[in-house]
Amino acid sequence: MLATTIRKVGEHLSKEQDSELQSMLSSAFVRLSQEASSRRNYPAVSEVCESMDGVAKARPVLASDMRPRIGVENRLPEFIEEALGSSEIPKDLIDVLRRTSQAAVEHLSDRFFRCMRREECDRMVDMVRELGSPALAQLREMLRTGQPRQASSTVGLLSRLDVGTMLELLPVRLKEFNRFYHDVVVRQVAYGAAHDRGRSLLELLEIIDPLVLPQAVDEIGMSGDRTASEPLIVMAQVGEAESRSPFVQLKAIESLGRLREPEAVPVLRQIVEAKKRWKWAHHRELRIAAAQSLVKIDPRYGSQVVADSGLEPAELAIAPLDAAPACPWVRQRRYERIVLSRKVSAQLGSSWGKSSIMIRELSLGGGMGTKEDNLRIGSEANLDISVGVRHIRAQVLLRRSRVNEVGFEIVNTDLESRYRLRRILVEALQRGPENKDIDWDGKRKA
Repeated sequence: MLATTIRKVGEHLSKEQDSELQSMLSSAFVRLSQEASSRRNYPAVSEVCESMDGVAKARPVLASDMRPRIGVENRLPEFIEEALGSSEIPKDLIDVLRRTSQAAVEHLSDRFFRCMRREECDRMVDMVRELGSPALAQLREMLRTGQPRQASSTVGLLSRLDVGTMLELLPVRLKEFNRFYHDVVVRQVAYGAAHDRGRSLLELLEIIDPLVLPQAVDEIGMSGDRTASEPLIVMAQVGEAESRSPFVQLKAIESLGRLREPEAVPVLRQIVEAKKRWKWAHHRELRIAAAQSLVKIDPRYGSQVVADSGLEPAELAIAPLDAAPACPWVRQRRYERIVLSRKVSAQLGSSWGKSSIMIRELSLGGGMGTKEDNLRIGSEANLDISVGVRHIRAQVLLRRSRVNEVGFEIVNTDLESRYRLRRILVEALQRGPENKDIDWDGKRKA
């Protein structure tokens, strides 16, 4: 009934010549349109869009004046949000989204950008798929020509719906993006959860910012995509060769363990077992990572590693986490976070200045702390944790958190600092295993 009334008023509005009657009809049309949106009467909202197309052809100036008052495009985020929470996407809503395609696709990509739950991401992909080829064409154009914020917001959807175009356009756009958006792109590919996302990330490794590269290697391991294993084996061998840091080598070693790649066993055993005269050939932290991956690939190595390597069981217990397919969150932790019984002081330094923090949660991948001042420190910083007379130094990317709190993700560090960090975690667990931070709310912490 409401849709029929809207159609009839729209038809009269397109034909009416009298200015006073036009004003009355336009007011009635706006009121009916707002009522349709408020009631979530999507057939009527769809009729609003169709009628407005007719008015725009007959009276473009009048249509331009009416659109802001009707505000269908402004209500799209509400419609999308409610659809995400419903058991089924209303078919009539899909028709509304098709009729407002440009605004709808922009809102959908922006909402995907902010998804936190896996089911939300999957529902968003389904909605865009329902919109068909025009929506995909717009996503491609947004990636090709959009500003960094808009362009990067399309990556997650395209990684599921048109990975070929994504891999064609991203290398060009990444050269224009700063480090922040390189980080966003890697996260978007991970959140997209395409079955071949490991291979997609692998193809982008050579152009990703060096400080984002370790995260990309981590995500390849979390993807379960073993087609990416062979290059990771090479990365696990090269260390500092080809301008890659030992930290990236370590990340490749951990990812091979997550992927359970049997072809990596000879390389990993060499790292664990090799000696130079009477000393081990490789840094202890690198050997621990290789031993942990060996045990994941073949648990039979477990007792042998402990017996022959000189590594401590407590050190080996602080291990990278595997991907959990049933995890409801798009962002899975890559390392177990430990709640420290005593806070650790640290300094964050960036081009904005220095800020003191007290770290209360820590993992091999990052942590969470409370700022001791109100200084702005930007999105990246150098972290310096004091451990007696020694220091743990790392480059970190900062994550949003609550007021006066800051989360940080370690994106580069030397192997000695990584090992000292491991020892802090070992000691924290020895003081009390209950310090493990088991319950996680899915927020994007490091």
